This record gives sequence, C-alpha cells and structure tokens, in this order.
Amino acid sequence: MPDSESIFEEQQAPQASRELAELKSSPDYAAPFQIIRRRVIDDYFEGRMVCDATIVIRIGDVEETEAARGVGVVHALDNALRKALLKYFPYLAEVKVTETYAHATGESTEADVITVNKFTDGRLLWTTLARSGNTIEAGWKSLVEGYEWRIWRENLRLREMARNPKYGQR
Repeated sequence: MPDSESIFEEQQAPQASRELAELKSSPDYAAPFQIIRRRVIDDYFEGRMVCDATIVIRIGDVEETEAARGVGVVHALDNALRKALLKYFPYLAEVKVTETYAHATGESTEADVITVNKFTDGRLLWTTLARSGNTIEAGWKSLVEGYEWRIWRENLRLREMARNPKYGQR
C-alpha cells in the first residue's frame, strides 16, 4: 500500500451512511429532526477538563433545547442530543456508540478528519462515517447520522408492519 493511502479511507462509506445519503438525495425524504444550533463550552474547572453542550433541535413544529455534560466535546453533544431525541423516540434509549475513532487524512493540523462511529441497540449493528476539516464537526456529523439512520430504520419497520396483514391479526 502506498504511503499516501490510509486504512481509514474506504472505497465506499459504511452501509448506514450510504443508505442515509441515498435517502437524503430523494425529494420525498424528510429528516426526523433538524439541528437548529449547538454550542459547546470546553473549560478547565477545579483542576479538570469539563465539556458542556447545549443543542436546539426541531422535530416537526416543536423546538427542543437540551444541555448536558460529557468527558469530551462530542460526548457532551451526544448526551444533549440523546436527551432531546428520547422524548420523541424512546427506543433510542437502547442505542449505544460501541466504538469511535478519527483519523486525519493529511500531514498537518489542517488535514481532513474522518470519523467512524459504530452503533448498536442490542439487535442491530450499524456504522457511520463522516469527513470534515474540523475534528469536532466530523465526530458530530457521524453521530447525528447514526441516530437519524436508526430512526429511519424504525419508521421503515413500522410501515412494513402496517402493510403486512399478518401483524394486524395478532
């Protein structure tokens, strides 16, 4: 393998990211939630690092604001996002990020960063990948995609159940 290639650069994005990209290209797709804004305070307090995140999301016509603390910036954002989403999508309580890693694709601090998140809910396993020139943005985009994909997947399951007469007979 030439030195310029990276084991993190895949020929194609993981399944969840590919499926979501296809969905988003459809004019009929409506995202289950929108990120209105986010803010993170990365601070040093009483001898330790503290990260606090606040997010505002829109689900339908309702805006939700949540705040949370985490051990890092993306963890704090994850905690705040989960708090907001769980009010509308309680099945996300089982979702966990089981592995996350980031890799710079260049030789300087200006290099693009690829972030991969692996998720599970105890039944399904899925992986997302995002790229950005900003480390936090890459991690955030990969995280949001993971939740969005899982919500889409649950909605698909519910639609299939509604169309299948066997489920209605129980």
